[in-house]
Amino acid sequence: MDAQSLAKLPFNLKIIPTTLEGIPFGVPFIAMFNPENFAVHEDLHWSSACAPGKEGTEPKYVKTAPRTFTIEFTLDGTGVNTNGVKIPVPVQIALFRGVTTNIKGTIHRPHYLMVQYGTFINVCIMNSSNVTYTMFDMFGFPIRAKVSATFTERSPQGLSDVLGMLSSPDLTHRKIVKEGDLLPLLTREVYNNQHYYIQVARVNRLKNFRKLQAGTELFFPPLSKK
Repeated sequence: MDAQSLAKLPFNLKIIPTTLEGIPFGVPFIAMFNPENFAVHEDLHWSSACAPGKEGTEPKYVKTAPRTFTIEFTLDGTGVNTNGVKIPVPVQIALFRGVTTNIKGTIHRPHYLMVQYGTFINVCIMNSSNVTYTMFDMFGFPIRAKVSATFTERSPQGLSDVLGMLSSPDLTHRKIVKEGDLLPLLTREVYNNQHYYIQVARVNRLKNFRKLQAGTELFFPPLSKK
């Protein structure tokens, strides 16, 4: 590999095997070329159940599904990016599969993964991959291929617990009022239920909760277990 390509290699797409807790463990797959396409999909689930005898409804938030993302990149065996050193495409595919899809005897499943490209870092699992061979030599041996791989984001248990605690209605929250904020809407953000705004007004000793003053700090106490 030439000096220029070698210098850029640390910034290339990496697929890194990790432990269950999301700690990098093992030899990563480093793409020779950076992705041609990188698409991130987010899916929010809403409930639109309508009461009998009524028309229309207000959708209610249920959950946010884990993000999925798809990466497309090229594998090349012509030596164009390695200063004439030809790394066979089947070998590169074997290295890719070794990190992403091969079952590991110690855990009886494929690796947990971390995908890193630029500022994008995601702990995930791989759902699927598709290899399209796009160039062959005179003997029919593949010398170039495109890989499209789809991943699903995961939250290791420790990180998931911390994030859940930070957003839990069982903890005290504080919010700084911005111009135009309404107490029922702020209450809904914290408790996922706007009907507690009167109790919040009492806790904060608001004389006029319909007109909040920008810059005021409001306290949202934990919900009672009852």
